[in-house]
Amino acid sequence: MRILIAACALALAMPSMAFAEDDTSALEDARTGRAEDIRAVLEGITPAERVFSPTFLASVPASQLKAIADQLVAGNGPIRAVDEVSYKGNGAATFDLVFEKARASASLQLDSQQPYLVTGFRIGAVTPIGDTPMKIMAEIGALQGKTGFGVYILDGDEPRSALTAKPFEQMAIGSAFKLYVLSALAQEIRAGKRRWSDVVTLDAPSIPSGQMQNWPTGAPVTLQTLATMMISISDNTATDVLMRTLGREAIEAELIASGHAEPPATLPLLTTVEFFALKSDPVKTAAYRAADSAGKRALLAQWAPALTADNVDVGRFIGSGPTAIDSIEWFASAEDIARIYQRLRDMADPTAMAILGINTTLSPAEAARWDYVAYKGGSETGVIDLSWMLKDKQGRWMVVTMAWNNPEQAVDDAAFLALGHRLIGILHQ
Repeated sequence: MRILIAACALALAMPSMAFAEDDTSALEDARTGRAEDIRAVLEGITPAERVFSPTFLASVPASQLKAIADQLVAGNGPIRAVDEVSYKGNGAATFDLVFEKARASASLQLDSQQPYLVTGFRIGAVTPIGDTPMKIMAEIGALQGKTGFGVYILDGDEPRSALTAKPFEQMAIGSAFKLYVLSALAQEIRAGKRRWSDVVTLDAPSIPSGQMQNWPTGAPVTLQTLATMMISISDNTATDVLMRTLGREAIEAELIASGHAEPPATLPLLTTVEFFALKSDPVKTAAYRAADSAGKRALLAQWAPALTADNVDVGRFIGSGPTAIDSIEWFASAEDIARIYQRLRDMADPTAMAILGINTTLSPAEAARWDYVAYKGGSETGVIDLSWMLKDKQGRWMVVTMAWNNPEQAVDDAAFLALGHRLIGILHQ
C-alpha cells in the first residue's frame, strides 16, 4: 500500500534578507523573471539548478518539484500564465500560476546576491476556474474501471447525501480501512478498557508503507503513538500491532456497529501482513479467493505461521498489475465511509480527532480555509481511495469520499488526488 502524501505545497524557510536600496530595480526585474523561470522549471523547460539555490534543492529536490508539477497539471491542465506578481520587499514576491482550469497562489524568496537564485518557493491555495461539482463527478465517472463518490452532510443522526454517484458500490479502499481500527481503539478507550498512554511492545513487523518495521522488536510504544503512525503515514506495522492488541473480532464488531452495509464483502478483516503474504503467493491467492467466509477464516488460521513479513516476496509487487483487488482487500462504499467518519466525530475524542487531522493532503493555505480537516486514504496497484471529513468556518460538517478501482491496470493516483482537491476547493466556495 503506497502512501499518498500532500504534494500541492512545498516550502523552504524563507530567510530575512537585507538588500541595498540600489538593488531595488534589479530585484524587481529579477523577481518577475524568476516567477517566469519557476514556471519554466515546472513545465520541464529549464533545469531546476539554473533557477533554485543549492540549499533549496537539498531540501526540495528537482524530482519532487517535477512530481508536484505533474500532479497540478494532471488535475488542472497546463500552465497558461504567470500573473499578479507583487513585490513584498527584501527579495520576496507573491504571484499566481494560472493553469487551464485553476489559479494557484505562490510566493518566492530570492537570494540577496546575483544571480538572485530562488531560496524559497511555496505553492498555496489552488482555486478552480469555472469548475463545478457536477463537472468533477462526470470526470470521475468517466475513469476506466469502476468508481464510487459521495459528498455527505453530517447534520443529523445519519450522514445526509448531497452529491453522490454509486454511493452503495462496495469498493476496494486500501488503507482507508484503518479508520475502523482507530474507531475500535477509541471505543475501548471511551469504555475505560484502555488508555491512549497504555504501552505495548512491537512484535512482528509488516511490509511498508511505514517506518516502524525498522524499529527494534520488543520496543515499548504507546497506543497513541501506534494510532498516530497508522493514520498519519499509514504505517502498516503500527496497524498490525494495534489489530493484534485489540483483536480481529473487536475491529470487525466495530465495522458492523458503524453501519457498514455489506460486512461479508470485507470480512474476515485482514491484517496488512496477511494482505501482502496472500497476494505474494499465487497458490494462496487462488485458494483464498475461492473460499467462503468460514473457509477464509480457516485458511488464515491454518496458514498463520507462514503469513509473515519474512515470507512475503516483495518483488512480486514491483512493476506488476493489480492482483486480486476484488477479493483480497478491504471494502466499503462511499456511504460506509461517511458513517465511520460520523461515528468517529460523534465520539468527540480529542486525541482521535487530532490524529485524523495530521496529514490532510491539503496545502496549508487550502487547509486554512476550513475549521478542521481529517483525512485517510489508501492505495495499491489498481486501487485508490481518498476520504476527508471537513468542518467549515460556520461549523458545518461534511464528508468527501471517492474511490477508483481498475482490475486491469494501475490507476493515476496524482490525477485522482487533484480531482479531490478541486472538489474541496469548490465546496469551500
